[in-house]
Amino acid sequence: MNGKKPINVKNSADQSKSIDRKQEISPILISYNKNNDEKNQEDNFIYYNNVQQCIQAIEQSSIPIFLILNGTSATDILSRIHSLTQIDTIFIYCNSSREQQRCQYLCQHYSKIFDLFIDRKQLLDTIQENVLLYQKQSGNDYLHLAEQYKQKNEFNYALKYTYKALDIYRKTLSNQNHPLIARCLNNLGAIYDAQGDVNRSFEFYEQAIKIYSHLKPSLCNQPVSNILKK
Repeated sequence: MNGKKPINVKNSADQSKSIDRKQEISPILISYNKNNDEKNQEDNFIYYNNVQQCIQAIEQSSIPIFLILNGTSATDILSRIHSLTQIDTIFIYCNSSREQQRCQYLCQHYSKIFDLFIDRKQLLDTIQENVLLYQKQSGNDYLHLAEQYKQKNEFNYALKYTYKALDIYRKTLSNQNHPLIARCLNNLGAIYDAQGDVNRSFEFYEQAIKIYSHLKPSLCNQPVSNILKK
């Protein structure tokens, strides 16, 4: 990041043209920070420090957006853009652990927030991980990664990726009683169970059991790659 030439904040008309020229297989990376000082900027991000211009660019985009917000600016824009279909995922960068704690409540109100970060490298690595997954649009990849995070007891990420997998499976599988959907629901139950959230755990286990009850026993415990061949 050091040594890179800063990217100037452009007006909304120029930004919209930039968005439309992007390849549709990748989400647009937009960063909004009202205190933007043009330092430590990434070449593949589009930057805004004006909330109206940022919202206008989001509304005009025909391509899904990954939105990166600063903790001090998040409340200026979240309520106005969260419901927009163009917004796929939101990442929030906090300047300190204290600010991170202060912004934690936002995750409860806005489901598209992936996480709050105080380590910039971790933020950029996580965004890149999500971009690659988005490009593949593979429920398999999301599900496998979620299960890896669960094994490491990183339950927040495990939940996020499992929900992503479930959303893809529900949109792409014609059979809504497919074993992969049941697997996601079962995994969500297990994650909430590990977190001590008994009510939500029971809710997802119950949904999974309803699907499993309609499946052939031979399908229930097979690897994902085998299930997809059915």
